[in-house]
Amino acid sequence: MYTAGYRYDWHNGLLKETGSINIDIEPKNAEAYLNNIKLQEKLPIRLNNIVPAKYNLRITLPGYFDWIKEIEVKNKQTNYIKEISLLKKNKPQSLIDSKINNFALSYDGSFILYTIQKNNNTEVWLWNNISGENQLISNIENSKRIEIAWAEENNYALIYEKVLPARAQDYGKDLSYSKFILFNPADPLKQTDIAKNNAPIKKFHWSNSSEPKLYYSTRENIYLYSPITDKSQIITKNIYTDWYMESDQLWTVQPNPSKKQYIIVRDTLGFNSTFNTLDSTDLDSENNNIDQIENNLQILAARENTLLLKTSKNSKMLLVTENSKHKVPAEKFVISKYNNWWLMWSQWELWTYSQNEEPYLLNRSGEQLQQAMPLDEHNTLGLVWADKSTALFPYYSVSHDIINERIITSAADTQNKIIYFINKNKNGIWKLNY
Repeated sequence: MYTAGYRYDWHNGLLKETGSINIDIEPKNAEAYLNNIKLQEKLPIRLNNIVPAKYNLRITLPGYFDWIKEIEVKNKQTNYIKEISLLKKNKPQSLIDSKINNFALSYDGSFILYTIQKNNNTEVWLWNNISGENQLISNIENSKRIEIAWAEENNYALIYEKVLPARAQDYGKDLSYSKFILFNPADPLKQTDIAKNNAPIKKFHWSNSSEPKLYYSTRENIYLYSPITDKSQIITKNIYTDWYMESDQLWTVQPNPSKKQYIIVRDTLGFNSTFNTLDSTDLDSENNNIDQIENNLQILAARENTLLLKTSKNSKMLLVTENSKHKVPAEKFVISKYNNWWLMWSQWELWTYSQNEEPYLLNRSGEQLQQAMPLDEHNTLGLVWADKSTALFPYYSVSHDIINERIITSAADTQNKIIYFINKNKNGIWKLNY
């Protein structure tokens, strides 16, 4: 009877249906308590013949945050508590003690690039997390908007400066980049300024492949730059409203004036097929005037037949698949490197998206969300708010306060489980082992 999901109540002489609880998390030496009663079994644990009711589950290990969740056992159902890594309970430590503008972490966590402003010049420093060495690699004169972009799958980096338009209303149309310097930490003093011969650069992004490739465009052309050969080659003329390269496939947005639409074209230089269309309703243009969108519509990302677009004058993003279009009230986004999980957020809402599903509102709060970032392969999230940072286990709605300080910007090394951040009230780069 027990194996069939039933339990005999000897007191009342009744045969009752039961449920199960399955616990399998990391570390394996953690202990589990059910209604404050310690479970003697070692992880993984399977509890059968549990009477349907609500139970308090606590998983604990010295030096880690307790993981606490109320679970409800139902007839002939199993509650799975899995794909969880407990988080270490540590205090932040100072890593680099300087007044730092911004920083960026390499894809594997080996290097940190950071900038220091000195009068009208910007110093760019390279910190080696493995050796602990700190090296000044560039001193850029007459610069105040230096930013950093590491490649997604290798340790090449790009240092660039944004050139903002004179008028705020021209931000999307006239934004460009200068001082477009690329280098490899293996030889950081060997640097290539791509903008020297191809300026102004209007758009760029790294390839998401292991081979280093940088795609960028001027007003006239779309280019591919290879750091290995140190050469740029023209891919095609830049005759599109916008473009994005995914796995050597060119996505483009092209106007269709006769129908007052924009066409999203997949594999523009190959099979060239219409993926979807956009009209004024999709883009929330004023007075349904599609012409106002020209030069302001941007493809932010493309992954596995999903595109994220935005106009510079719209507070919403547009998530587009071949058969659907979803407006998401978000200003920033990131795509998890583990499972193609999309995170999109504004100060008030956090949305998620997985392929073949609809966008999902994961969190709504008045605490002013600044940043969201994956912390591990199980989709545990680090959320930076106005006055603190929390870790969220999204599938279970369990969270911990991990940093009770005001953070300007942060980055997570998910392999070594370290959060790096700049504190608003303290100088330097700090780190937290989680």
